[in-house]
Amino acid sequence: MQNIATAYGLWLNRDKSRKRDVIVGRDTRPSGKWIKEIVIESLINTDCMVIDADICPTPTILYEKNRANIRGAIIISGSHNPPEWNALKLVSETTFLNQSELDEISLILSRIENKKIEIPTNIKQKKKNVIKISPIKDYINAIYNNLDYKQVKKKNHLKIIVDMGAGSGKLVTPKLLKGLGCDVKVINNDFDENGDFPRGIEPVEKNLEDLIMKVWEEKADVGFAHDCDADRLGIVGDDFKCYAEDVGLALITDWYLKHYYKKIEKPVFITNVASSLRFDTLAKKYNAKVIRTPIGECYLAEKMRNLLDEKKQKKDSLVFGGEGSCGGVMLPSFNNARDGIFAAAKIVEIIVHSGKKISELVSELPVYYNYREKINIEGIKIEPLIKQIKQELISEGEDVYQIENDLRFGKDLDWFVLIHPSNTEPVIRIIAEAKRDSLARIHGQAAAQLVQILLDKM
Repeated sequence: MQNIATAYGLWLNRDKSRKRDVIVGRDTRPSGKWIKEIVIESLINTDCMVIDADICPTPTILYEKNRANIRGAIIISGSHNPPEWNALKLVSETTFLNQSELDEISLILSRIENKKIEIPTNIKQKKKNVIKISPIKDYINAIYNNLDYKQVKKKNHLKIIVDMGAGSGKLVTPKLLKGLGCDVKVINNDFDENGDFPRGIEPVEKNLEDLIMKVWEEKADVGFAHDCDADRLGIVGDDFKCYAEDVGLALITDWYLKHYYKKIEKPVFITNVASSLRFDTLAKKYNAKVIRTPIGECYLAEKMRNLLDEKKQKKDSLVFGGEGSCGGVMLPSFNNARDGIFAAAKIVEIIVHSGKKISELVSELPVYYNYREKINIEGIKIEPLIKQIKQELISEGEDVYQIENDLRFGKDLDWFVLIHPSNTEPVIRIIAEAKRDSLARIHGQAAAQLVQILLDKM
C-alpha cells in the first residue's frame, strides 16, 4: 500500500507547476483505518496536499473531487467484495486509472517494479498538508438539484426500508431519502456484536433476506440496499421480490428517455458489453442510441466525458448510462461516476411522479432471461484462446463483435451471448440472455461447450 500510494503521489507530482491535491476516503472496512494512515503519510511525503474525507461513499468522493476541481483521488475500498478484501482505487484527473491509459498506469507500475521509490522519513513539518472535510451535505444538495425536489417532497408518502449493510452509504442515503419526504426505516446499519458486517456486502438476493422480510413486515413501498462504498444499488419491491441488478438502471433509463426524447436530439445511452438487451429495446422505443464499452466504470466515464465535450456547444443533449450489473446510474452532467445513492433518489422521484407501485413500473419493462456459467482457465494465455473462439464462432456463421478480449454475438433484440475473460480471476464468464428462458440456456450452454472443447485441445 505504501509503495502504491507513494508511486501515485510521485506520478501526480511530475508537473510541479500544477496542483498536487488528492482527496482520500474509505469505506467502513476495519482495515481501511490503518490503510488510510499509510496512504496519507505516503502522499504528504511526496509533497501532496491531502484532503481527508475519511469514511465516505465512493460516488460522494468522486462528486467532491470534480466539484472542487481536486486533481487526484485515492479511494480505499473493496467495494462489493468480501469484507477481508480491500484495495486502493486510484483516480486521475478524469476517471479511475485503468489499463487502457497506458501512459498513467505504466508510469506508476514502473516506479514500483523498478524500485525507484525513495520515501523521506521526516514528515512532521508536513502535517499541515492534511485538511479534513465532510462533503456529504453538498453532495445531498446537488442530488436534490438534479431532481424535481419540491414536487417530490410535497407529494411523497412512500415508506422505504434501507439496508446499508454497515457500509458508508449509511451516512448519506437515509438522510437523503428523509429529506425527500420518505418515511425511512433503517436496518443492518452497524456491525454485529462480534464486529462483523451484518450481512454479505454485495446487495444481491442471497444477502438481502432481512430486507425482503422487513419490506413484507412493514408493507413498505420499496427497499434499497448498497454495497460497502454505495456505488451499487439493490432493490426489493412492494411485491417482496429482489429485482435483478439491472432493473433499477432500466427504470431510470425508461424515465429519462420517455421524458426527454421529444425535447432533444437523439439521446445517447452508454453501457458495457455485458449489459442487458433491455436497454437496446428501450433505446429503439425512444429513438435513442446505445454505445457499448468494455466492462469497467472507467471506460463508461471516459466515453461520456468525450461525448459531453463534443456536445458542449449544444444545449439540448442527453448523455447518461451505467453498468447493468450494479444498478448505479451514471449521469455525467451531475456526477460522472457509478452512483447507487443518486439511483435510489431517482427511483423515488419516478415512483412519486408516476403514481404507480414499483412492481407495476417493473412489470412494464422489457422482459429478458439470462444464463451464466464460469469456466476455469488457470494457466491459459487469454489472447490465443479468444482468437480461436472467435474464429470458430465466425466459421459457424455468427456475427461476432469483439471489444478488447470480450466476444459478443447474437440476433438483434432476441438474444446475445458474451464470452468474457475475467479481469480479476482466472476464469471465463459466459453470459447469455434471451426473450425466453430456454433460449438463454441453450445458447449459454452451447457457448460454454465450445470454450471447453477448445480448452481441451490446448
